[in-house]
Amino acid sequence: MFKEYDTVMEYMTMSDTIVFNTEDTLKGKDYVKSHSVPLFELVGEDNPILKEVMPEFDFNNPPVNPMEFASSLVETCKLHKGIGLAANQCGFKHRVFVMGAEDNYVAFFNPKIIASYDESHIVEGCLSFPLLGLRITRPASIDVEYHDYRGQKQTAHYTGISARCFQHELDHMNGIVYTSRAKPMALQSGMKKRGKYNKLIAKSEKQVKKIEALVK
Repeated sequence: MFKEYDTVMEYMTMSDTIVFNTEDTLKGKDYVKSHSVPLFELVGEDNPILKEVMPEFDFNNPPVNPMEFASSLVETCKLHKGIGLAANQCGFKHRVFVMGAEDNYVAFFNPKIIASYDESHIVEGCLSFPLLGLRITRPASIDVEYHDYRGQKQTAHYTGISARCFQHELDHMNGIVYTSRAKPMALQSGMKKRGKYNKLIAKSEKQVKKIEALVK
């Protein structure tokens, strides 16, 4: 899930923007430490892995080093200016995602929602679907449980963008993409806006190339 206040989403109104509250979300949690690690490539939005349910992560026989893998997810998420990223968005079939902001990220292995409350209806984005903002209805606050990268079971209560991001990434774990949760008209409108943005970007790139050619 990407930051809604990025310039690529400037067509949204100020009431649509949401800012990640690190203190609200991750205070007192086990942050994944940032260091030099391999970066992952994001899969395309049509990759079938995005529609697959991810298997439970077995800490007794881990398919990868949990700490190292989580660190790579974090650095990849930061590279793309995201606030959340799931393993299958990078082509890996592991039940884990990361969520956070700046240098404060947490890895959620085998995440679950155990209770949810109220509803909110705001715009979401996704690193797997560049420039596509969709208004989605989800619970406004949630109680969750998960395992940290050490394999220790944790519980937490999230609200606001924290709850929104957790649910978005958990959907990835279950092979659900947010386009399937949008109403048909909202999806159509979002796709139309994305098309306009892509045209503007293409036009800008052509203009830059012309200017570079004149400068040479």
